[in-house]
This record gives sequence, structure tokens and C-alpha cells, in this order.
Amino acid sequence: MQLTWLAPDERIEVKKFYRKHMPYARLLQKESVCVLTQDSCILANDVELSSSGASCSSITLTKIIASARIRPIGQLAILTGMLVHPDFRGQGVGHQLMRELASVICDGKTYIFALAHLEGFYTQHGFSAVTSAPNDIAQLFLKYQGDDERLVLMGFTGAIER
Repeated sequence: MQLTWLAPDERIEVKKFYRKHMPYARLLQKESVCVLTQDSCILANDVELSSSGASCSSITLTKIIASARIRPIGQLAILTGMLVHPDFRGQGVGHQLMRELASVICDGKTYIFALAHLEGFYTQHGFSAVTSAPNDIAQLFLKYQGDDERLVLMGFTGAIER
């Protein structure tokens, strides 16, 4: 799996990915968007065999298996839209994505509006629930806090649980 940061003109496939698996998500131009991808082969009629097994002699497809966005809010940021493809959930992909993002979110200025059932997941990666946040973050959190699912305001503290 490989983490790639996408330029604004490279986001067509990730937009489709969100539309299919998180239809309420809206990608903004000012957001940084990253994807974890995995290459897979579609085998044609002729398959080459090597000592390591079959190799693809036809088409190699790159499949998006996870994505996340970082939205700047002044000097702060929100980690948002973290999404793992349903076929890859429960396999540690979300943890891998968070480890890949660690160098980007390690400054203590990143927040997340976590679904309540994912609070423990984000706690393992250095986030903790906060009761207050800078005004811009707090106002946005109030806007997103809906009746459907409870959100937890979390800030990056760097205290990683093992």
C-alpha cells in the first residue's frame, strides 16, 4: 500500500470513491487529500510464471482503499473524511493510514470530529477528547454536531496509546 497526496486536478477517482462510500462528503479545493492505494492485476489470457508466482501480463489497476482529508482552519486543521473501503475494514488499514499521517498531524494544531464509536481508535493515535477548542474549530464543530450520530471533539495531544 502506498500513501499519495493528490493535487486538485488529480481528484476525480477519489471523488468517485467518496461519492460511493461516503456520499455526504464534500471535497473542498483548499483541503489536502491523501489516498492509500493498492495495485492489483487483471490477468489476460497469457500469464507469466516466475519463481515468486504469477505476474501480471495485462493491466495493473490502482485501487483506492482508504482516504483522508486535512482541512486548514486558519493556523489550525481538521482531519476529516477518513474513509476505508468496506472490503478492507477490520484489517488494520485505518491504523496504517493514521501512522502515515502522523508526521502531518504531529504539531498539536489538528482536531477531529470523531464519531463516538471511533473515539477509542483515534485515542490510539494521539487524539483525546477536549471540552473546548479555539473559536473557529468550536463553531465548526457545533455546525457538524447533528441529531443522527454523536460526534466527539478531539484534539491531537501526541499521547499515543499502545
